[in-house]
Amino acid sequence: MMNTLIGDLPAEVILFSLFALLLTGVIITIMLVKEQKKTIKSVILLSAIFFHAFNFYIIYDLLTPSPQVSSGNGNPNIPYIFVSFLLFLSFCIVLTRKMSDTLRQKRGWLILIIMVIASTISYFSFVYQLDFISTIKEELYYPLGSWWSWWESIHLNSLYFNPYTFLMGMSISVLVAGVFAVIKKRQV
Repeated sequence: MMNTLIGDLPAEVILFSLFALLLTGVIITIMLVKEQKKTIKSVILLSAIFFHAFNFYIIYDLLTPSPQVSSGNGNPNIPYIFVSFLLFLSFCIVLTRKMSDTLRQKRGWLILIIMVIASTISYFSFVYQLDFISTIKEELYYPLGSWWSWWESIHLNSLYFNPYTFLMGMSISVLVAGVFAVIKKRQV
């Protein structure tokens, strides 16, 4: 759907737009790290979650052509994907820190419930990610080879950036935050 909307734009406009999106992500991440009032911090956190969900969608939908479509040589989206990965990783680290601080102020049973929910989401995201990989391999007849060479093909960008990896990253961050909160609560 989005491919038809932007398909006629010049490559320079598309490239500029993509990197402007990444710059927005960098700014949101920096704002998230800075200390803010509680309401502003919540708005920035929600903005960061929305940004990363949208960025995952961009990579999943726009930057991953189907294997039946010829894409030329290599994967020209590697710089965008690499920066997106670093941004998401930094967001997960900041989310872990912020959630740990928040959970430390909560009761132990609530932390446990949140950790169980995060573990469940992580588990199902992992299972669905493996199923997604299997689908690409078997239904699309696309040879995957080794895990380390998948990044070379533009047809496989969605293996890294999809709803399952997004949820997995966020839920693992919350799970680790819960562990840190429990450890810090016991030290006090």
